[in-house]
Amino acid sequence: MILALDISTSITGYTVIDSSGNVKLCKYVKLSAEKDFVRKVQLACDEISKNISEYFPAIKLLAVEENLQSFRRGFSSANTINTLARYNGALSYAMASRLKVPLNNISVSTARKEVGIKLLKSKQTDKTTKEQVLEQVQAIMDKNRQDIQWPTRILKSGPRKGLEVLQDGCYDMADSLVIAYAALSIMKK
Repeated sequence: MILALDISTSITGYTVIDSSGNVKLCKYVKLSAEKDFVRKVQLACDEISKNISEYFPAIKLLAVEENLQSFRRGFSSANTINTLARYNGALSYAMASRLKVPLNNISVSTARKEVGIKLLKSKQTDKTTKEQVLEQVQAIMDKNRQDIQWPTRILKSGPRKGLEVLQDGCYDMADSLVIAYAALSIMKK
């Protein structure tokens, strides 16, 4: 089995899949309320560990989306990249140590290519990258008859009041699924 993480300081998605690609668990942990770095790592590690406990002995690999390696105009600052890299490293190490398994960092571009995720440029669509990835992952899950429970919420105010929408953590769940399937594909080569 593989545990895959999409690590962020606000929401971390995680997925457990078996060697046949069957999804055993796909969830996220919301961490935006916690400001203390060490406490945030502990909370994420404890929450993930609690939810995957029944799979502990069978998990043989931890696959993690590699953190950003460079700047991109209009995106993250040096401070943000540094914080994300520190958090990614700390949580990756904590989980790999707890599980006593090897760690495989996979770049987002490699993962998407392995899984067959193709993104349209912003000029070609009005959907964000996150929305495109989620839609394609949902299609893959439907095609493979994998039933993922995508958490929703009801909007309480504004022009869309009463509308049921996906929770923000669904994007991180989708990203962790991409990392899980990419790790499985790479292992089988």
